[in-house]
Amino acid sequence: MPRLADFYVLQKPRRKAEGGGFAPLGSREEIIRFFATVNTTADRPGTDVLHGPGIRVELPPAQDPVQQLTINVTEDELFEILFSGTAIEPMGRLLRAARARGWCFFDPVRSEYVPPFHDGDDDDDEGGPGYGADSDDDD
Repeated sequence: MPRLADFYVLQKPRRKAEGGGFAPLGSREEIIRFFATVNTTADRPGTDVLHGPGIRVELPPAQDPVQQLTINVTEDELFEILFSGTAIEPMGRLLRAARARGWCFFDPVRSEYVPPFHDGDDDDDEGGPGYGADSDDDD
């Protein structure tokens, strides 16, 4: 996995065949419940900022459903475990749970998704919806 960024935009891209653009991540309540599962919560009820192990999550004020949000990395070592996992857990809880929901982490500095998002052929379902390497890359 490439070096992790200090800032991500969490998005749910849609394939071109589905109209492109982005789908909502979910309701504000669903997002807050999701992040609570990775020990990331607000310091005070009703705020737009959630704090967790190595991250600060910023929700758009008063937006429901949430279209996208930002994740600021505050401690590299903690975030790496949450995102990339460990030797025992090769994919971190945050990345695994986000992928299961079709969410992608966009790195605006590198202008790329982590993990990579491919809007491939409608008939190509390898690696799940939009994830993984293209099958054309095999020797």
